[in-house]
Amino acid sequence: MPFVSSRRILVIALAGAALLSALPQSFQTSWSGTLATVLWAPLVPGASALAWVRDRIRAPAEPYQGLPEELRTTREGRDQLQGELDAAQLRVGQLERELGELSGYRPADRAGWQPRLATVIERGAGRPAGLLGIDVGTAQGIGEGDPVVVGGNQIIGMIAAGGAENRSWVIPLDDRRCGRIDAIVLPETADGSSDASGGTGAGGKKADKAGRADKSDKARNGTRATVLVQLVPQGNRTLVGELESPADVKPGDSVLLSDAAWRPAAQGMRIGVVESEGALDANPLRRRITVRMESDPLRVARVVVKVRVSGQGQGTRGTGAAK
Repeated sequence: MPFVSSRRILVIALAGAALLSALPQSFQTSWSGTLATVLWAPLVPGASALAWVRDRIRAPAEPYQGLPEELRTTREGRDQLQGELDAAQLRVGQLERELGELSGYRPADRAGWQPRLATVIERGAGRPAGLLGIDVGTAQGIGEGDPVVVGGNQIIGMIAAGGAENRSWVIPLDDRRCGRIDAIVLPETADGSSDASGGTGAGGKKADKAGRADKSDKARNGTRATVLVQLVPQGNRTLVGELESPADVKPGDSVLLSDAAWRPAAQGMRIGVVESEGALDANPLRRRITVRMESDPLRVARVVVKVRVSGQGQGTRGTGAAK
């Protein structure tokens, strides 16, 4: 009898496996379970022996061992009730967190929008890649351009086009598909700088108006005025922008969205904080700032979508399309 090489045995086995995989599942079900039992049979005695040795070396601790039957039953019932109480407390904690997300969206005037709590169910998959999938859609009033926020006031993105009845896609704020974003930089602390508006000199009415606006800003934010900036998303939770050199911006300053192309409900939401600022090599008269988002869109689990309510104070701002 000729000797069968191991290579030939491997080829025959692969061919047999391919043939079996092509057969209907109903044909395989009847005999595959029996075959698995037969193949596992030699291992069962060894596994049983090892389990016996393990139980002898480290015997499992029986709860309430040696107690009377009635007392043991009572304590086991108490343990079951305690477990059910713990499960209920976990559920209450989850509901409290969800309520906290929603309760952060109670401004003095909520005309024109309503919050919709959503869960992130997909990250960076599908087409196009890099978007976040959430479990609310047109059935809940979600529409293209609606702002998406977390923590009450941190904006992390906007709703993309092409949502379904119970599914929507979120474009993260650091994604270039959001386009250029107009924002304002708010000083975090006062530094005691003097008024640089030019005030009441020979500048006439325009200088007076600029001085009044600057003083108004300083009244709201201490002694440093707000600064306008246009940011460009760069990915990895960062956005960059350019400023005139005299602009007084420091790391740690807050950055808020102030863009007419976004929904009115998005205005004033926090984008992040100034991470760094420095001179621009290509133009010494301008400076470059880097803004880092406070929340990572790829790590959030629950978000709130600020949904438009038709006919309720939508204002004169844009329709929400990114620039």
